[in-house]
Parts: sequence; C-alpha cells; structure tokens
Amino acid sequence: MKKNLLSLVVLFASQMVCAQNMSEGFYRGFVDGGYTIGIGDYDFGRFEINTSHGYQINPFFFIGGGLGLHFMPEYKTKGMNIALDQRESKVDIPVFANMRANISKGKISPFIDGKAGTYVTNNGGLYLNLSAGCRFALNEKQAIDVSVGYTTEKLEFETFKSFTSSKSMDYTRSPRKLNTEGVAIKVGFEF
Repeated sequence: MKKNLLSLVVLFASQMVCAQNMSEGFYRGFVDGGYTIGIGDYDFGRFEINTSHGYQINPFFFIGGGLGLHFMPEYKTKGMNIALDQRESKVDIPVFANMRANISKGKISPFIDGKAGTYVTNNGGLYLNLSAGCRFALNEKQAIDVSVGYTTEKLEFETFKSFTSSKSMDYTRSPRKLNTEGVAIKVGFEF
C-alpha cells in the first residue's frame, strides 16, 4: 500500500513539474481572439483573431511573426448631418513581428507581449499592440493565455473634402489615413 501511494505521489509530482517547466529552443505557436474597445476620436470596437509562430529562445523569451484578421465595423463621425470621416465595414489583415517575455516559469505566469507591423489590406498602415496578461499552463508546451492591452492602428478613412458648388449639397471625399486606438481584451491558446 505504501509503495503504491509513494508511486502515485511521485507520478503526480512529476506531472506538476512538467506543467511548470517551459522548455527552450523549439517552435511555439499562439492563436488568440478578442475584442478591441475603441477609444479616442475614432471609438469603434472590433473583433480580431491573431496567430503568431516562432521560436522559444529560452523559458522566458519568444520571438516570431504572425498575421491577423480584424473585423472592422462601419464608422461615421457622430452628431453630423454629413460625416466628416467615414469607413465601410472591412476585414483588415495585419502582418507583424511578435516578441513575448514570460516573467516566471511557474504553472501560472504573468507575461508581456508586443506586436509591431502593418496592415496589408485596405491601404492600411501601422499596427502596434502592447499587452500584459497571465499564462495558465495545461502541460509543458500548451497553455491558455488571458491578456489586456493597448492597440494603435493607422487606417484609411474617407474624409469630407468639399462641396461641389455653392448651390448644391453634393460633396466630394478623399482618402486619409488616421490613427485609431483601443483597449484589447484577448483569450488565447499556445502550443
């Protein structure tokens, strides 16, 4: 009986150690989904899905790259008969470099994650996301991640340019890239 109990304790302890140990020198992938709450002048929320793939340098540092699908809703400047800025509903695709730092090697570990890149669709521009969160290890190489972060993006809007004549309410618009900001809340899976 003691031998079986001791074997069970050793087996359980070894599983706990494996769940806490983050190996080094191997491929790692991340998939996350979330919602960005728009803040600032262009306060429109958006859903996003991102994936990153790269190299776990050591238990603390990851470097890689990825891409996303960001589902942007229609936007029109509020409170105006003729919207100053507007944007149709679009799917924007950012391509980015990704760096991540895990603060500890425990089963539950805080982390800091940074993504920097550009949108490759819809004449987009800069994409930056800096987030902090917590990693909940499922085993040695898999975990669930929860994070909150700040996102800034440069997106193309159609901006009011001018009226076509002094006797008409017809007007023209021109494309203009504007900065949008948001607070991103994400849940992810790493493998």
